[in-house]
Amino acid sequence: MTIDQEIKALVAKVIKIPEERIRSEANLFTDLGIDSLLGVEIFAALDKKYHIDIPEARLKDIQTLNDIIKLVSEFRR
Repeated sequence: MTIDQEIKALVAKVIKIPEERIRSEANLFTDLGIDSLLGVEIFAALDKKYHIDIPEARLKDIQTLNDIIKLVSEFRR
């Protein structure tokens, strides 16, 4: 499983939406209905899975699943 697939599966699990309904370019907030609480849950799950600590200042730039994938890839190095 690629990191893209892992992150998509993680997000789908947190927001309780089937993976096939999540497009990489979909807006997390307007298209998928993610609110700030779900956003915190997603990043807590990412931290637990990948042992990364993403600075809060970077979170404001996150709008899509692709943004999450890029950010996690950057911090995993």
